[in-house]
Amino acid sequence: MNDKAEKVYGDAFFSLCCEENEAGLKDYLNELTELSKVFSDNPEFIKLMSTPTVTLDEKKAFLEEMQKSGNISALTGNLLGVLAEKGRMNCFAGIAKRFRELYNDKFKLAEITVTSSVPLSDKMKNEIAQKMSKVIGKTVTINEKVNPSIIGGVIIDYGSRRYDGSVKARLNELSKELGSVIA
Repeated sequence: MNDKAEKVYGDAFFSLCCEENEAGLKDYLNELTELSKVFSDNPEFIKLMSTPTVTLDEKKAFLEEMQKSGNISALTGNLLGVLAEKGRMNCFAGIAKRFRELYNDKFKLAEITVTSSVPLSDKMKNEIAQKMSKVIGKTVTINEKVNPSIIGGVIIDYGSRRYDGSVKARLNELSKELGSVIA
């Protein structure tokens, strides 16, 4: 898609939401998140909104109906209208992602992904969150993934950083060491 357009629209929408209703930022974030899921589950919607044979008036009427029936705020509805008008509906997921980044920066939040071989206990999640909060300097929320192939331990992803404490990674390192000694 178009990273520059997503950033520009995301930044502008976040600024507008801050000006209009800063206390409602979490609500706007939730709307964008839910709409992203809906659009992801229904990719034909984005195609429909990008089809030149569908007139702008038809697109706007459809979006207005969606806004009324979907309990979407006026600001988010306006964003959708602008995206339809400018032919940028394909940028929506990136705009929502950018909005989340700005929201997390504003409130000093960090989202990490923790992959383990089995589901983590609440106690373990809390311990990981506390330790990562100290490392990152932000309040941490955890997105959990289960992948039995890592055998044990955890892999923590934050932004572009990865902390790999899995048994599989340790075994791979050991295999490389033994391979270099034997070769």
